[in-house]
Amino acid sequence: MQFVSRLFVPALVSFIVGVGIAAYVSMSPIAVMLLLFAATLLFCMVVLGAKRVRYLLFGICALSVALGMLRFSLWADAPNDPVLSSAFGKTLVLRGVVSDEPDVRETSTQLTFSVNELVDGERLGRVEGKMLLIVPRYPEYRYGDVIEIRGELKKPESFSEDDGRVFDYPNYLKTKGIAYQMFHPDVTILGRGKGNLVKAKLFSAKHAFLERLGRSLPEPENALAGGILLGGKRSLGEEWTDRFREAGIVHIVVLSGYNMTIVAEWLGVAFLFLGFYGSLTVSAAGIVLFALMTGAGATVVRAAIMALLVLFARLTGRTGTMGRALLVAGVLMVLQNPAILAFDPSFQLSFLASLGLVFVAPFLRERILMFRKHPMIDEVLISTLATQVVVLPLLLYQTGILSTIALFANLLVLPLIPVTMFFAFVTGLLGFLGHAVAFLPALPTSAFLAFILAVGKYGAALPFAALHLPPISGWLVFLVYAMLALFIYRSSCLVTEETPPRAL
Repeated sequence: MQFVSRLFVPALVSFIVGVGIAAYVSMSPIAVMLLLFAATLLFCMVVLGAKRVRYLLFGICALSVALGMLRFSLWADAPNDPVLSSAFGKTLVLRGVVSDEPDVRETSTQLTFSVNELVDGERLGRVEGKMLLIVPRYPEYRYGDVIEIRGELKKPESFSEDDGRVFDYPNYLKTKGIAYQMFHPDVTILGRGKGNLVKAKLFSAKHAFLERLGRSLPEPENALAGGILLGGKRSLGEEWTDRFREAGIVHIVVLSGYNMTIVAEWLGVAFLFLGFYGSLTVSAAGIVLFALMTGAGATVVRAAIMALLVLFARLTGRTGTMGRALLVAGVLMVLQNPAILAFDPSFQLSFLASLGLVFVAPFLRERILMFRKHPMIDEVLISTLATQVVVLPLLLYQTGILSTIALFANLLVLPLIPVTMFFAFVTGLLGFLGHAVAFLPALPTSAFLAFILAVGKYGAALPFAALHLPPISGWLVFLVYAMLALFIYRSSCLVTEETPPRAL
């Protein structure tokens, strides 16, 4: 069993490495063929009996790298609709369905539009593809709306940030299956309710809940409550989002496993009085409820799966088994959509934060016991340090913002997140019974939210609260993560014997 484990983990890691190499380095088919030839040669040497274990390991790794490169190449070469791909820069009339929840911003709305038909005079031609539409905030659109649009078809382009960082926007959209754009087209609603019935009901329930919540809470507390419960950071606006980013607490309102894993952990800690299985049930139910209320999209489902694996690993102490399960889950997600490894920040943060909580947190827990009489404070410190250490290189590469107060701000905020979520959820539910009924839980909800907002506001206002760094080389980030992976491996986190469950 140990022999299989020693081959299994390197094979999965090698597959991810292969996908990463193909994503960032232009590789010819010859490179894949050479790797396959090398793997075949190594397997032949195993058959001949020459140092079987070593050559078998090298052969499996070479094969896995080649398969990872091949999988990404197949994704990158997938053809788009030939009619649409030849019409960039032209004005088209298209019909289709709003296939995802509208992303409402401060001054505009982004619609994911699944194209079905091309209108050419009196004729209708069959076309297929996903398109991102930038439309005014009003009138409001809903998931499942059948619409006709008229506008100039655009090809997504990369863009540079103010600090010189280049964001690969085309590949980011491609992770969502989107290959086309239209800015401010003329839109006509032809019908409603043509989407998936289950998703439509989930989105409807979410909007009804947020509406009731908004009747009981003032702004910006209401926007923050929606962000913490449902990951809607856009509702906070750019100003508050920037403050939270500089204070190092923006992860509590980002729709990814970064916040989901932390929230799941703290739901378990907050409900320890229910016993082992009680706290585990509450945490798992919180993750599932979160995923359902956000519409159970691909990004949320991926984050929820990783958060559940982290939850079981942390509460049972089975970091070795759950670590391999987390790796398997990550590989399956990359196998299904290889672009998420390189171009989806949400998946990257989710996966790294999960790894931090599974592998780095136990290492820190053995060495950090500052508040023996207050173990919850220790857990906040350990969880925050574990996730910050693992995601920091990626965040610096993506944003260039180093929050010097992130640890202190998280120590103030994270212990309040479970209780804030609880009171906000109760406020929203009781809002269906009337504002007078929801008034009582709204009072502590507003108080907790106001405190979190104050930490973000005044923390970001401190001198040198955030340092803006110049662009960092991707190779340097890769080297840092390679060293971190080596450290984790040498600490025997991947193949250690199972540790006993955490004392509850």
